[in-house]
Amino acid sequence: MRLKGRKVLVTGGAGFLGSHLCEQLLAEGAEVRVLDKFTSGRRDNLSVILKQIDLLDSDIACEDAVLRAARDTDTIVHLAFPMSLRQRSIETPVVVEILTGLLNLIKAALARDALLIYISSIAVYGNEQYIPIDERHPLEPVFMHGAVKLAGENFCRTLAVSNGLRAVVLRVADIYGPRNSRISVPIKFLLQAMKGGPVTVYGDGSDSRTYTFVADFCEAVVLSMIRPEAAGEVFNIGGNDCVSMRELAFEVKKITGGGSQVIFQDGPVAGRRLFIDNRKSKEILGFRPAFGIAEGLAVTHRWLKDNPDYYQT
Repeated sequence: MRLKGRKVLVTGGAGFLGSHLCEQLLAEGAEVRVLDKFTSGRRDNLSVILKQIDLLDSDIACEDAVLRAARDTDTIVHLAFPMSLRQRSIETPVVVEILTGLLNLIKAALARDALLIYISSIAVYGNEQYIPIDERHPLEPVFMHGAVKLAGENFCRTLAVSNGLRAVVLRVADIYGPRNSRISVPIKFLLQAMKGGPVTVYGDGSDSRTYTFVADFCEAVVLSMIRPEAAGEVFNIGGNDCVSMRELAFEVKKITGGGSQVIFQDGPVAGRRLFIDNRKSKEILGFRPAFGIAEGLAVTHRWLKDNPDYYQT
C-alpha cells in the first residue's frame, strides 16, 4: 500500500478519470475526498466506493468550498474540467470559472504545503512539428481545450517560482476505458461493432495517435505522488505505441468476434501522427504502461457488455 497515511483531494472525482483514480488511491491505502459539482460527473461512477470516500458536492470556483475541501489534505489532484471545452466550444464564463478554480486550488495547496498534481493534456502541443513528441515540443494549441490547459500549466509554473508551489504536470495522451464519459474513437468503434454494424473509418485510416488506458493513467498519478523528484516536472503520459485508425478498427473487429466489416468513408487524408514520447516518465517516475491497445480494448469490451445501457442513461 504505497499511499498509506496520505490524504488526497480529487477534483472532478465523479467523472471517468476521477472515479477510476479514487478506486486506485483507496486500494493504495490513501484517504480520499472528492469535490465535484456533478455537471458531467456521475454519482453512480462512485457507487462501489461511495462509503469509503468523503464526497462534497461543490464547485472549485468557490474559494471557501475549496479551502474546506483541502483543509487536511497533503495532495490535490486536479481533474475537474467541463465537457463543453473538450467539445471545442468557446464559452467565456466557463473559461473564467476553470481558471478561477485552479487559482483557488493553488491557494489551498500553498496554505497546506500540499502537492498539486495538475492533469494537463497533449492538446497543449497542437499539431506535431516532429515525432515522437517530447516535453520540449513547441506549445501551440489549436483548440480551446489545449489553450486552457496550457494556461493552467503556466499558472502552476509561475506560482512554483514566485510562491514555492509544489506541482507536477501530467500531459496525458488520449485516454480510454470503462466509464469513458465521452464516446471517443475506441468506444465508438467498439459500440459500432457490438451493435453488428460496420466499423466506420474516415479517410484512409492512416491518422494515428498514442492512447492511454485509464489504469495506466492512474498508475502515473500514484507514481507522481510517491517520487519526490517528480515535483516541479512536466511529464508526457501515454502508451508505448502510435496506433492508426485502421489498426484500431481491425483490432476492435478481432476483439468483438470479427463479425463487423471495416469500411472507409470519404474524409481528409491527413496522415496526422500524434506519437507521444513517454521516455521521461519512464526514467523519472518509473512509469511502465501495462496495457497495449489490444489489452485495453479487451477490458473495455468486457465492461461494455456488462453495462449495455451506460450511454443511454
